[in-house]
Amino acid sequence: MLSKVFSQKAAEYGTGVLVFVSAGLAGHQAAAGMTQPQLMGAATAILGSVMAAVMVRLWPTDGPKIPIRIRIRKDD
Repeated sequence: MLSKVFSQKAAEYGTGVLVFVSAGLAGHQAAAGMTQPQLMGAATAILGSVMAAVMVRLWPTDGPKIPIRIRIRKDD
Protein backbone atom coordinates (compact mmCIF):
# COMPACT_ATOMS: atom_id res chain seq x y z
CA MET A 1 0.00 0.00 0.00
CA LEU A 2 2.76 2.46 0.87
CA SER A 3 4.94 1.43 -2.07
CA LYS A 4 3.23 4.01 -4.30
CA VAL A 5 3.78 6.76 -1.75
CA PHE A 6 7.48 6.06 -1.30
CA SER A 7 8.39 5.13 -4.87
CA GLN A 8 11.14 6.81 -6.90
CA LYS A 9 8.67 8.27 -9.38
CA ALA A 10 6.57 9.80 -6.61
CA ALA A 11 9.69 11.38 -5.10
CA GLU A 12 10.63 12.84 -8.49
CA TYR A 13 7.17 14.30 -9.05
CA GLY A 14 7.01 15.57 -5.46
CA THR A 15 10.30 17.42 -5.69
CA GLY A 16 9.31 18.82 -9.09
CA VAL A 17 6.13 20.20 -7.55
CA LEU A 18 8.18 21.57 -4.64
CA VAL A 19 10.44 23.49 -7.04
CA PHE A 20 7.47 24.81 -9.02
CA VAL A 21 5.53 25.93 -5.94
CA SER A 22 8.48 27.53 -4.15
CA ALA A 23 9.55 29.43 -7.28
CA GLY A 24 5.97 30.53 -7.95
CA LEU A 25 5.40 31.76 -4.42
CA ALA A 26 8.75 33.55 -4.31
CA GLY A 27 8.11 35.21 -7.66
CA HIS A 28 4.64 36.33 -6.64
CA GLN A 29 5.86 37.78 -3.37
CA ALA A 30 8.83 39.44 -5.11
CA ALA A 31 6.45 41.11 -7.56
CA ALA A 32 4.33 42.34 -4.63
CA GLY A 33 7.41 43.86 -3.00
CA MET A 34 10.10 42.28 -0.85
CA THR A 35 13.04 43.62 1.05
CA GLN A 36 16.51 42.36 0.16
CA PRO A 37 16.78 39.92 3.13
CA GLN A 38 13.38 38.47 2.23
CA LEU A 39 14.50 38.09 -1.38
CA MET A 40 17.67 36.29 -0.31
CA GLY A 41 15.60 33.94 1.84
CA ALA A 42 13.30 33.20 -1.09
CA ALA A 43 16.29 32.51 -3.33
CA THR A 44 17.69 30.17 -0.70
CA ALA A 45 14.36 28.32 -0.55
CA ILE A 46 14.33 27.91 -4.33
CA LEU A 47 17.93 26.67 -4.39
CA GLY A 48 17.16 24.24 -1.57
CA SER A 49 14.20 22.77 -3.43
CA VAL A 50 16.26 22.46 -6.63
CA MET A 51 19.00 20.73 -4.63
CA ALA A 52 16.44 18.27 -3.23
CA ALA A 53 15.16 17.53 -6.74
CA VAL A 54 18.69 16.92 -8.02
CA MET A 55 19.49 14.63 -5.08
CA VAL A 56 16.36 12.56 -5.67
CA ARG A 57 17.20 12.09 -9.34
CA LEU A 58 20.94 11.46 -9.07
CA TRP A 59 21.47 9.44 -5.90
CA PRO A 60 21.29 5.66 -6.36
CA THR A 61 18.29 3.85 -4.95
CA ASP A 62 19.98 0.53 -4.25
CA GLY A 63 22.69 -0.23 -1.72
CA PRO A 64 26.41 -0.41 -2.38
CA LYS A 65 27.55 -3.09 -4.81
CA ILE A 66 30.86 -3.71 -3.04
CA PRO A 67 30.67 -5.04 0.51
CA ILE A 68 32.05 -2.56 3.00
CA ARG A 69 34.70 -3.82 5.40
CA ILE A 70 35.03 -2.04 8.72
CA ARG A 71 38.15 -2.46 10.79
CA ILE A 72 37.54 -2.84 14.51
CA ARG A 73 40.25 -1.88 16.93
CA LYS A 74 40.94 -4.81 19.28
CA ASP A 75 42.66 -2.81 22.01
CA ASP A 76 39.59 -0.80 23.08
